[in-house]
Amino acid sequence: MAAAFVAAFQVADIRYAMAYYGPFLRDIPRRLGNSTVLDSAVRALSTAYPFLHTGSYPPNVLFLYGQSLRALRECLNNPAEARSPNTLCAVYLIIICQSWLGKHDDSLTSHSEAIAHLLRAAALHEWNSTFEMEMVITLCVPIILEGIVNPRIKMDSEFWELTSTFKRRLSTSRHNNQPQSTTELQHLAMFPKFVQNPEPHLAEIAKTYMQLRLDAQQIKQHLDQCAEAALGSFSSSEVARHCRIQAAYVIISTLAVLLNSLLRVFDPWNASLVSEAVFLCDEITIQAELASCYRPIGAGYIPLCLVVAWVASDNLVQLARIEAILSEYQSDFADVPWMSRAIWLASTLDSHRIRVISGKESPAFPLEAVSLAGSGGSRRTGTEKAPVRPESCCIL
Repeated sequence: MAAAFVAAFQVADIRYAMAYYGPFLRDIPRRLGNSTVLDSAVRALSTAYPFLHTGSYPPNVLFLYGQSLRALRECLNNPAEARSPNTLCAVYLIIICQSWLGKHDDSLTSHSEAIAHLLRAAALHEWNSTFEMEMVITLCVPIILEGIVNPRIKMDSEFWELTSTFKRRLSTSRHNNQPQSTTELQHLAMFPKFVQNPEPHLAEIAKTYMQLRLDAQQIKQHLDQCAEAALGSFSSSEVARHCRIQAAYVIISTLAVLLNSLLRVFDPWNASLVSEAVFLCDEITIQAELASCYRPIGAGYIPLCLVVAWVASDNLVQLARIEAILSEYQSDFADVPWMSRAIWLASTLDSHRIRVISGKESPAFPLEAVSLAGSGGSRRTGTEKAPVRPESCCIL
């Protein structure tokens, strides 16, 4: 079992590189034999991995996947085991396995809710190993992203302060030559609050938006410099670096266009914001097309970015292009309901827009301060989208 997992983790081809899911996975083999649920999750994942490129899984893979779910449910009945790092890791591996198998109960929202629940229950202040700290930081990403569309996912300020401490402790020279966003975890953790209740945070939204735009411009320079590397072998370090920088650029651009959409709720006639939204959505779609060669794992972040771009765009031609690209990516993980997430986010923005139009809220922050140019522009003319209830947790 350990040998199979090590073999999978050592695959360098960026399209199938397990390292994409987090650096802490390299330490899993030495933790095997001490946790039934972790052993079961690793066995299921390792058995499924060789079939990832075909998308067709034999019966024994499905059996082991079901076995890992049963082991997890039994483990969660033991409070001590439920709070352990091994259990949290097992949940993450099962989530990955579910996304590969395309199980109907696969839902990013419900899984992130399960992760958030386990993190709140864990004694994180006692977690000091590199494995534990890297795992917590990795899991912050789905928590933040899904918290945007699921108000049930909430982590307190103490958690974000602790994760920021973890990140500082893990900072090493091996990352010094890579472009980094100046946006820290604590700032990213504000995004769910921004989306769910933007009006009290308009000044901070505007400030964060401007910083993200600067971050994106700087990262794009690095991306352009290594563009030729994308023509090399999928297993080369140059291609892996290009993939990482491309992901950073697309994700930062996605966060920026999300905040742009919030600002336009309160200032729909701002020509600068409108033109920047068009530019950012174009950049996301262009990079999504270019990143298609890294599918499925190396471009696994793209669908969620396309979802946000779809919500942010008012241009029918642009929307059609986004939908076409998203449809192509949908085949990688067929049962993940990306458009339901798009509709949920769009309905949230529409509800804010309706309140502003009805005069129930007005911005206390002068949004013209955000503009890089004059005002003018157009209003959102898209049709309203009915809200979709986030899925309940399939594990807890």
